[in-house]
Amino acid sequence: SSYDEAVASTDAPKWKAAMDEEMRSLIKNKTWTLVPSPRDVNVIDCKWLYKVTVKLKEDGSTDRHKARLVARGFTQQHGIDYNEVYSPVAKQASIRVLFAIAVAEQMFLHQMDLKTAFFYGSLDERLYMKQPPGYDSGTNEVCLFLKSLYGLKQSPRQWNHVIDKFLKSLGFIRTLSDFYLYVLRRDNLFAMISLWVDDIIIACNTKDDMDCIKKSLAKLDS
Repeated sequence: SSYDEAVASTDAPKWKAAMDEEMRSLIKNKTWTLVPSPRDVNVIDCKWLYKVTVKLKEDGSTDRHKARLVARGFTQQHGIDYNEVYSPVAKQASIRVLFAIAVAEQMFLHQMDLKTAFFYGSLDERLYMKQPPGYDSGTNEVCLFLKSLYGLKQSPRQWNHVIDKFLKSLGFIRTLSDFYLYVLRRDNLFAMISLWVDDIIIACNTKDDMDCIKKSLAKLDS
């Protein structure tokens, strides 16, 4: 659905609340700053994506409306708006090995999706984007990116720089066989983490250490 369809629907208040929540996260993270529209530069367009997730709650309600702002990265120009691109995705074989070891060693398993992951990577390029639909200041200004955003060609690469540095600060070592599979061994602690862009699978041999790792990673999503 488009922005116009969302705000005209019967669920318009829920979609508006979801977009407000997304905008608060973007503003809190200082994803961009508004500047006068420069001449002779490519100004990237953006759009809202909408999703209803079904989850049974105590009060009987089952849906949650989510909105995500994404840049229309297909309008970026190679060599001007971006250069090298890649996504941090673990090999399928590595994920199977992680699960096999976790089962054999009776380890705790946890999956988490860092929904604001792409907000943290700094950009090497100077990029501009139109103001989000429904949140235009009414000026001739555009968004100058300070951090990456979903949809930008280089966002997965920038996120990989962030998560790699963060996991290494926790003591994890990137395996030589798969750069997106990390291992931590310290005293009686044994943990593994695999990356699938912003989707993370954790295996750990103790519940207390698992909780500590989850809390540390949650700081990236706050």
